[in-house]
Amino acid sequence: MALPIGVWRFLGALREHSRDEYVLERASMQQRSDEELLAGSLKGHSGDFKLLVERYESELFNFLYRLTGDRQTAEDLFQETFLLVYTKMDVFRPDAAFRPWVYTIAANLARDTMRKRRTRRALSLDANLGADENGRFGDMLAGDSPEPQAMLDMNESADLAHELVKRLPENLREVVVLYFFNAMKYSQISEVLGLPMGTVKSRLFRAVRHMAADLKAKRGY
Repeated sequence: MALPIGVWRFLGALREHSRDEYVLERASMQQRSDEELLAGSLKGHSGDFKLLVERYESELFNFLYRLTGDRQTAEDLFQETFLLVYTKMDVFRPDAAFRPWVYTIAANLARDTMRKRRTRRALSLDANLGADENGRFGDMLAGDSPEPQAMLDMNESADLAHELVKRLPENLREVVVLYFFNAMKYSQISEVLGLPMGTVKSRLFRAVRHMAADLKAKRGY
């Protein structure tokens, strides 16, 4: 038996209303902070945790990819990171920030993975980068060059930037990735990696000199 046209219109209106409600709810969830989404996840709201994973999917994957240099490893580590987040979210401090916490988990997992591949080389670093926290990748490389204008602007060649970063020792690479590619300040990197602020600065300075030397050799300077 066919339904009257008025009933079809009514059902169509209900569907439109449901879609509108979903869009509004989704928009409202997007506006919530990471910490609010984690709190909602702890209460059993699966949609909150799903949104949290989606929010960090690109950013955290890229961090892990640049750190490990392997796409499959980065994907595995990303999944392991949020598995740990899910299992440990009940110990997350309400007054803490989620972003440094999830990066700490990801960095530790990446360290463990890379440690299994090779013996970590210990470096003695005693340089100090200084107080400026607004440096740019290309500028800092150029600053160590006798001809700054001839140095590469890393914004113009992501492939070369990735190559230079990949060739760094692990303990220098993680600082570079967090500082330049994830726009973290020294204090945030210190928290994520569990390092003194001075060590973060000196490792960054050493890494920049290392990459500048590689770039000069590559270009025949």
